[in-house]
Amino acid sequence: MVDQAERNDSAETLSFHVEGEEEGYLRNRLPSDLLRLVVALVAGLLGFLLASVLDNISVGITIEVIDAFDGLPTAMVVTTILAVQLVAWILPLLVVGLLLVWRRYRRLALVLLASAVAIGIAWGIQSELTARFAPPELAVEPPSWVCENIAASTDQGVRADDPGSVGDLVTDPDEAIRQVFGSHACVPGDGFPSIVYLAGLAAAFSTLTPWLNRRWRRTGWIVLLAFLIVRLIDGLLVPVDALLILALSYAIGAGVLLAFGSPDRRPKGYDIGKALVHHGFDVVSVSPAEAGATSTKLYSVQTADGHAIFAKVRSAEERAAEILFRLYRMARLKGFGDERPFASLRREVEHEAGMSLAASAAGVATPQMLRVADVTPSAMLIAYDEIDGSTLDEVDTETITDEVLRSTWAQVATLHSARMSHRHLSPANILLTSDGQPWLIDFGFAEISASDGDLNGDVAQLMATLTLVVGPQRTVAAAVDQLGAEAVAAAAPRLQPTALSTTTRNAFKKRKGLLKELHREVQEATGLEEFELEKLERVNSRTVFMLLMLALAFYVLIPQLAEVDFGEVIGADWQWFPLVLFFSLMTYVGAAVALMGAMPERLRFFPTILAQIAASFFNRIAPAKVGGIAANIRYLQKSGIEPAVAIAGVGLNNVAGVVVHVLLLTIFVTTAGRSATDVFSLPSGQTVLVVLAVVLAAAGAVMLLPWGRKLWLRRVWPILRKSVSGVTAVAVSPLKMLALFGGAFVITMSYVFALWYSIAAFGGGIGFVAVTAVYLAGSALAQVAPTPGGIGAAEAALIAGLTTFGLDPGVAVPAVFLFRIGTFWAPILPGYLAFKRLERLGAL
Repeated sequence: MVDQAERNDSAETLSFHVEGEEEGYLRNRLPSDLLRLVVALVAGLLGFLLASVLDNISVGITIEVIDAFDGLPTAMVVTTILAVQLVAWILPLLVVGLLLVWRRYRRLALVLLASAVAIGIAWGIQSELTARFAPPELAVEPPSWVCENIAASTDQGVRADDPGSVGDLVTDPDEAIRQVFGSHACVPGDGFPSIVYLAGLAAAFSTLTPWLNRRWRRTGWIVLLAFLIVRLIDGLLVPVDALLILALSYAIGAGVLLAFGSPDRRPKGYDIGKALVHHGFDVVSVSPAEAGATSTKLYSVQTADGHAIFAKVRSAEERAAEILFRLYRMARLKGFGDERPFASLRREVEHEAGMSLAASAAGVATPQMLRVADVTPSAMLIAYDEIDGSTLDEVDTETITDEVLRSTWAQVATLHSARMSHRHLSPANILLTSDGQPWLIDFGFAEISASDGDLNGDVAQLMATLTLVVGPQRTVAAAVDQLGAEAVAAAAPRLQPTALSTTTRNAFKKRKGLLKELHREVQEATGLEEFELEKLERVNSRTVFMLLMLALAFYVLIPQLAEVDFGEVIGADWQWFPLVLFFSLMTYVGAAVALMGAMPERLRFFPTILAQIAASFFNRIAPAKVGGIAANIRYLQKSGIEPAVAIAGVGLNNVAGVVVHVLLLTIFVTTAGRSATDVFSLPSGQTVLVVLAVVLAAAGAVMLLPWGRKLWLRRVWPILRKSVSGVTAVAVSPLKMLALFGGAFVITMSYVFALWYSIAAFGGGIGFVAVTAVYLAGSALAQVAPTPGGIGAAEAALIAGLTTFGLDPGVAVPAVFLFRIGTFWAPILPGYLAFKRLERLGAL
């Protein structure tokens, strides 16, 4: 039942022998376990979202399940429940007993470990997380349909000793169920098998999956589903909660196997030989072949007539790895023509065999495909003629002559003439025979009727592959000779790490600047001027970060919106709002002027304004203005300013902003009077001295260490020296200083006027000096908040400050909300558009 792979027959009964392969099964971390872990975690995330957000769906599913069983006879339902409970009691004992009898102690230990972890987590989720995140509506009362049905049937009484006619009348429904069906009958409230039990069972089932054949895996899912239905028809379990807990438990079982390893149950040499014998080959010997960088199992087979066969085995493990790979590429990349990731194993094998035959028919030098054969229920093989040779990543550079290069490109030209693309021309897939002829192998990713993008991808991949071996000059010369300058130039936009195989990409990382040399060589050989790399990434780390930060921003914003009386917002005097937007725009004009003042070189005015608007977009998705600082440095570098000077200039710009802010804060807090000290107070002199002492002590300690001095002399000091020259050029120019500090002043006062007019839209109530003091103090406090743009902290500080100065909370809350709309939320879309515009212009 559990060990479906243990064989009764042996290799001695056949006429071939297996060489160079270890007996038994090795323990490995298998792709199928990783795939099961990923799928289970995604299902668990879906369950969490449904349980915590879409509570109406959860309750609706529960009610529908209960109603679906309401029309069934009570005796049938209760008997089924009793049977399921009986199986639930026996099943764990049976599994543990069988594992002990079979002496599968390690397997038993893994099952117990996974179950224990799952039970603990399920207990915590049920008692803590569900109660915290799930809305009250998720707590469904246990239904009374069984009791009501029994009560309806016992209006005339139910006899305790015989449900037919004998015995004393019993009118209590629960007691009737117990007396008719026994004292252990499952009545609403028993709660067995509980969700904690199901969690342990799901984890155990997941752990045992590699040892179960397809029939027993299906049986396991049926048992789990039966247990789950029992809990659902009692109404004691909410479906989405069950999805969350069972998915996590199943993931725990897969995770335990990934941590400790599971048996690699892919076919071995014996299975390969047996399959080939079944297909008419007189096999003499089977031995493993070198697999190189691939995880696919390869075998060399000798027949009685001296024929050498190369067998490529594909099993469920390779399919699982390919599913993960294709899912990753589909989510992250575009324009690669990948097939959908969930093709069956048979279809993938047939696809590769068909592509190999098509390539051979087109005249491409590739091993002849001989046979496709089933090896086990979950594995197949493709048999090829074995070619004597070595792949390109195994040969010496001296053996790759110009003739070999031209022949390699000639093979690609032949392939492309039939509109076929290989789509995986890595070094491991180019075989150099003993007579120096290149052959193309492994057509698993190949496509017929290929797009221009796929054909260009082949050329780019092969140019990159050969460049790593023989350099860009010889590679490009041979490519142009066989394909023509036009085809090579068309592939140039794909000469980028994203478009290359993992092996090739990693090799280029170790050889810095080589890819740039290849770019220059392509331009010189084809007469191509500057070209733009093709946009191949659908999603990158920056996009994910932006989405996460925006989600965090909205998550923080939602509770604030709950405090706003939208009736008052709608009733505001909207003639003031254009002024709020105008002064919001003026902050970017001031920022552009300040940045121009901080740079010794001349910057263009309007692109600099666009850069500030784009920088504001990055400040919305990154805390502490980190995104805006990085965007400004990037813009300055694209404008031709040295990195050290750009960094110093941006730093000087921020220092000027702090100086102006502190001066204005001191002036207006003092002018505003005593109430301002309730909002903001300067640190004491003792605190400042302590901070300075700590900073100086840390700097001294670093300088005493050898690595600290080396860091200072080699990295920090050269940057500071270049920075000082840039700052000096600014400091000696009165116009630059005026622009620097004047721009900072415009930024600050524009925000003050925006807040002032936001308050005026709701009738006002406090003076301009008080509003200025509140903004200066509140924005200073918001700068230390870890959220993007100080979301949450800024609103709280401004509302608290305004109410401290006597502004009615009914005015302060919507006024701050309107201010943040005009200065924080409204510029998001223009900021994104400005970023994309500058990116297209190559200015960011």
